[in-house]
Formats: sequence, C-alpha cells, structure tokens
Amino acid sequence: GASSGVEHIVLLKVKDDATDDQTRAMIDGVNALIGIDGVISVSIGKIFVEGDWMADRTRGHNYALRVRLENREALRRYQDDEGHQKLLKETIAPILSELPPTAVDFESPLVT
Repeated sequence: GASSGVEHIVLLKVKDDATDDQTRAMIDGVNALIGIDGVISVSIGKIFVEGDWMADRTRGHNYALRVRLENREALRRYQDDEGHQKLLKETIAPILSELPPTAVDFESPLVT
C-alpha cells in the first residue's frame, strides 16, 4: 500500500581528508536519528559511480542520506531536535567541504 509522508534528502560533500572514524561517526549518528519521533526510516551511504556504464552526475557530492518522516510537522520536529542539531554541528559540519549541504524535502506516497 501507499501512505503519504515526507522525504528529506541531503547530498553531502565530505572532505577528502576526513578520517574513517569521522565518517563512521557521521553514519552512526545519522542512523541514530531513527529515534526521533515521527521518523519512519533513515538511510545513508557513500555515493558510487560504476565507471563502465554510469555517467558521473554527482557534482562532487560523495555521501547521500534520506530520512522518511510521517508529515511536515514531523520534519519540523526533526529539524529542531537537539540530537539532530548536535550531530550537525559537532560531527557532520566539521568534515564537509561545502556548507550548507544540498537538501530537498518533498511529500509523496511511499510505494512498497
């Protein structure tokens, strides 16, 4: 079935000199956002390009994340959440080469 909700998509440009520990902390921190009320699912990963058949359309972004939320009110709670704000300020922002990161939000039914 399809239930309506909000998708929050973020494209990140993580610095080349970010350490494995720093990127792991970012990934673990983003995955922990599942604990915020109204968050349905979370996904984050390193962007890849299969060189033999994919054009590079990344525009320099090397990580992407997606958060599925129940509605716009849940998105507002997510944005204002203290843990989310702390993660951005202390863990994510220091390893990004471009701030703010590219982000979009849209409402859609989730088709499964």
